[in-house]
Amino acid sequence: MLFLIFGISTAFHVLRTSSFLCIFRIVHDMKRRHTFLFLLFSFLCLSCAVPVPRPPADQIQRLWQTRESALLPIQRWELRGRLAVRAEERGGQASLTWKRDVAQHTIRLNGPLGRGAVRVTQDETGAQLQDAEQRLFHAASAEALLYQYTGWRLPLTSLNYWVRGVPVPGLSADRELDDAGRLKTLRQQGWEVRYQEYTRFEGHELPNRLTLTYTPEQAALELPAMEVRLVIDRWAQVQ
Repeated sequence: MLFLIFGISTAFHVLRTSSFLCIFRIVHDMKRRHTFLFLLFSFLCLSCAVPVPRPPADQIQRLWQTRESALLPIQRWELRGRLAVRAEERGGQASLTWKRDVAQHTIRLNGPLGRGAVRVTQDETGAQLQDAEQRLFHAASAEALLYQYTGWRLPLTSLNYWVRGVPVPGLSADRELDDAGRLKTLRQQGWEVRYQEYTRFEGHELPNRLTLTYTPEQAALELPAMEVRLVIDRWAQVQ
C-alpha cells in the first residue's frame, strides 16, 4: 500500500515538473520571439528614418530642362476636373472641361461660380461666351469675357502653360523643383502656383492637383487677394 502511494506521489511530481518545464519553454520561446520582433521593428524604423539624399542640383536642372522642352510644344490636349475660387468674402466652384486644339481653346464650366453652365471659345479672332440661355457675349480674350460675365478674373492665358507644369515663356519666373525635376512651386506675374500631385499621361508627367494664390503686393494688377484650387481628374487626347 505504501509502495502504491509512493508511486502515485512520484508520478504526480514528475508530471508536475514536466508541465512546469513545458510552460517554461513556451514562455521562454515567446520571449525570444518578442525580442526578435522588437529588434526587427526597431531596424525597420531606423531604416525608414534614414533620409534619402537629394540628387545633385545640376542633375535636377537637366531633368527640368528635358521636361520643359518636351511639354512646351504640346498644343493639343484636353483636361477635365474641378475648379474652386475664393477671394475675400466671395467663393464659388465649377466642374471644368478645357480643350486646346492648336490655336483654339474651348472651356466649359458647369455651375461656374454661381452663374450656371457656360461655354467659352477663343481663337485668333477673339473670344465668345455662350450661357445656359444660349445668349452670346464677345470680348477680346477669354479672360476678359469670363471676368465680364462672372466677376472672376482668372489667369487663363497663363494657366494654359501652368496646367502643363511649365512657366509662361518669355516672362520672369521664380521656380522651385522637386527631386524629379518637376515644378514644385512657381511664382510668376504675382501668382504663386503650388503643385501638389502629378500623373502620367502619354509618356509625360502632368499636374493633376495645383493651387494658385494671388498676392496684390507682388504684382501691378489691381486685383484682390485670390486663391484658385484646380483638381484635374483626367487628361485626354484631342480627337
